[in-house]
Amino acid sequence: MGLLNPSFEVAGALPGEAQHWVLVSVTSLESIAGFGAAPERASEDFEGWLSFWGALADVPVVRAFFDVAAEGYEDFAEGWATDLYLLELPPAQLAQASFGPGDVEACEVGWANSPFATEWSAVVGAVAAFDGESREDFEDQWSSNHLYAWTWTSVASATAMFDAGAQAREDFENDWALATTL
Repeated sequence: MGLLNPSFEVAGALPGEAQHWVLVSVTSLESIAGFGAAPERASEDFEGWLSFWGALADVPVVRAFFDVAAEGYEDFAEGWATDLYLLELPPAQLAQASFGPGDVEACEVGWANSPFATEWSAVVGAVAAFDGESREDFEDQWSSNHLYAWTWTSVASATAMFDAGAQAREDFENDWALATTL
């Protein structure tokens, strides 16, 4: 069923109402809160509470003390329960690691990185081989990509058919439920 009374020509039971249509109205109330000496501005700028200091030289400086000793800095030593943590490992828990003949890991032996090249002329060049070729053409063993079309002329075209093959255009008239009103 289509829309009933789409042009509002048939009157409803009440004045200004159309038959088969529902009239909905929404109202709201807004309040303005006034702040300070100019309540009509309706915004809080906090200037009535604080004094404005235009330069740091005008600001009074007060040194803060953080513990019973007159220290002007927080050292996080007293009162933070930090004495449970180790600040260094005790000698009984240290074990020396052996890195070969010396006690230092130089990352040279066994890392396949020596000798180091410090300039490109010292690097030995080698030609890569991909399937017996000197370049990777991404044609073999890459998810059957040899089946893909590389040019538009090799793509077979077909007209899209709608309505069980009866039309070459979609008119959106079939199999759509019509909108109805309450």
